[in-house]
Amino acid sequence: MPQLHFLNGLDYAVLGAFMVIVVAIGFYVSRFNRVTDDYFKGGGRVPWRLAGVSLFISGFSAFMFVGASGIAYGSGGGAMVLFTLALPAYLLGYLLYGPLWRRTRIDTPLQFLTRRFSQGTTYFYTLMAVVPNTLILGIMIYTLCIFISTALGIGNLSYEIGPFTLNGFEMTLLVTGSVIMIYTTLGGLWAVMVTDAVQFLIVLLVTLVMTPMAFALLGDGNVIDGISRLFTEAPEGYFKVGLSDRPTMFWPVYFIYLIFGYNVNWHIAQRYYSVADERDTKKMALWCGVFSFVLPALWILPVLTTPILFPNIEALWPDLAQPSEASFVTLALAVLPHGMLGLLAAAIFSATMSSSDTMFNWLSAVLTKDVYVPISKAVKGREPTERVQLIVGKTIVAILGVIAIWVAFNVQRFGGAFEVYLRAESLYKIALFVPVLFGLWFTKTPWWSAIASVGTGMFAILIVGILATIQSELPMRFMNILFADYNVSWFGYALTRYEVNALTGLIVASIVFWGSSFLNKREGEFKDRIEAYEKDIRTPAYADEEVKVSPDGLKVYRLVAKISIGIGVAMIAISLFTLDRVGWLNAIVGVIAIAIGVTILKGLRSYCRKHGYTEI
Repeated sequence: MPQLHFLNGLDYAVLGAFMVIVVAIGFYVSRFNRVTDDYFKGGGRVPWRLAGVSLFISGFSAFMFVGASGIAYGSGGGAMVLFTLALPAYLLGYLLYGPLWRRTRIDTPLQFLTRRFSQGTTYFYTLMAVVPNTLILGIMIYTLCIFISTALGIGNLSYEIGPFTLNGFEMTLLVTGSVIMIYTTLGGLWAVMVTDAVQFLIVLLVTLVMTPMAFALLGDGNVIDGISRLFTEAPEGYFKVGLSDRPTMFWPVYFIYLIFGYNVNWHIAQRYYSVADERDTKKMALWCGVFSFVLPALWILPVLTTPILFPNIEALWPDLAQPSEASFVTLALAVLPHGMLGLLAAAIFSATMSSSDTMFNWLSAVLTKDVYVPISKAVKGREPTERVQLIVGKTIVAILGVIAIWVAFNVQRFGGAFEVYLRAESLYKIALFVPVLFGLWFTKTPWWSAIASVGTGMFAILIVGILATIQSELPMRFMNILFADYNVSWFGYALTRYEVNALTGLIVASIVFWGSSFLNKREGEFKDRIEAYEKDIRTPAYADEEVKVSPDGLKVYRLVAKISIGIGVAMIAISLFTLDRVGWLNAIVGVIAIAIGVTILKGLRSYCRKHGYTEI
C-alpha cells in the first residue's frame, strides 16, 4: 500500500493559523452588529452570492469527508448518486420556497411559527427542536474531534492545562468548541457568512488537487492509466447504483429528507430571508443546485480509488469502528504534501464548524427573539432594548457553546457518534417540519394544527420505538426505545428503523395537518395574524436596486478576497519548505487562491464604480 505521511509541525502551524483567522474574523465583523437585525440576519441585505455559498457549505460537516467516504469505499455508484441528489430539492427552493421565505419578512426562523400559527406553537417547537439540536451540536463536534484525534495521530498526546491533564482528543474538543463559540458569539450571522466563504474556499482548493493526484497515484504517475485501472480492478458490482447495507426504500426516504432539509430547515430559511430581494433567493437556489451536483463529486471521485489502493484499510485503522470512513483522509496522507495536509485538516474542521456555527446562530436567534423577548415583554410590560437583546443573544450563544462542548465530552454516554446522529434526526426532523413544508403556502388550517401534527407524528414514532424494542427483545429502556433497530416489510419492501421513523412521521403528521383544515376557524387575534401573513406571502419582496447590498456586505467581500490572497501567499511560501515531496502542489494551490482573491477584488471594484460607492 502507498506510504502515509502524518501531520508534522508545519501542518499544525497551518491549522493553528486557520483557527486564529476564524477568531479574528469574529472580532472584525462584530462591529457590523449594531442591532439584533444585523446579528441574526445580516440586516436583511447579505449579498446573494455570499448567502448562496453559506447556504451550500452550511449543510456539510465532517460527515461529507468521513461518512460519505465510507459509503464511497464500499459502493462507488451508490455514493455518486446519493451525494449528488440535492439538485431537485434546490430546484423546489427556486420555484417555491426561496421566495416564500423572503416574503415571510421575519427576523428569526421560528417567528414564522408565531405568524402562521401561534406564539404557543413557537414555544412548543422550541421545546421540541432546541434541546435535540443542542445535543446534535455536541455530537457533531465529537464526531469531528474523535476522527481527527485518532486518524491523524494526535489522540495519544497529553496536555497540561493548570491542574487538568487532557489527552489529544479532549484538547481537540476544547479548542474546536471554544473557537466556534467565540467567533459566533462575537460576529453573529456576518461571522458565519465570512467563515463559510473561507471554508468553501479551502474545501475547493483541497479537492481540486485530490482528484488528479489520486488517479495519478493509482496509475503510477499517469492519470489516464489510473482511470483505466479503476474500471478494470474495482471490486465486482462496485459501480452499481445501490447500497449493500440499505433496503430499496432507503432511496425515496432519503430523497424526502433532502426535500425537507434543503427547503424548510431553519438554517436554510435563515439564508433565504437574509437577502434583500426574493429574486436573489432564486439565484441562490440555482447556485446551490449546481454546487450540490458538481462539488460532492470532487471529493467522492478520489475516494473511488481507495478500495484498490488500500484494500485492507482495516489494518491501517484498527481502532476505528468503521475504518472505511478514514478512506478520504488516508488517501490525503498518501498524496498531499505537508502544508496542504494542514489545509485539509482545516477543511475538515471548517466543514463541521460551518454546520455548527449556523446552528449556534439560529438557536440563539430563536431563544432571544421568540422566547426571551415575549416573556420579558409580558413580565415588564415593554420590549427589551436592542442593546439588551444583543447582549442576551451573545450570552445565549456562549451558554449553548458550553453545553455543546460538555455534550461532546460526554457523548459516548448517549450512544456514540454517526449512528446516533442519523437516528436522532430520524426521530423528529420530518414530523417537526411537515407543518412548515405545507404551512408556508397552505393557510387554511387552524392555529393549533402544527402542534397537533407534530405531537401525533412524534407520538407515533415513539410507538415505533416501543415495537422495535420488543422485536429486538431488549429491555424497555429509554435509549433502546430511541435507537433499537426495527425490520419490517411494507408492500413487499424491507424497511429498517430509519425508514420506518421517517415514513411514520411523514404520514401521520401529514394526515393530521391536512385533516385539521376541516376544523379551520378564524377569529380574533388569529384571524388578524393569518390574514396579515397571507397578504405578505402574496406580496413580492423586491428591494431597491441601490440598497440591495449593504456596505457591510461589500466589506465582507473585500475581507474574503484578502484572506484568499493571504492563503495563497502562505501556500507558495510553504512550497519552498516542502520540495522533497510534491511540494509544488502547495504552490499551485497558492496561485489558484491568489487568482480567486484578485478576481473577487476586481469584481468588487467594478461594482463600487458602477453603483457609486466611494468608500467601503
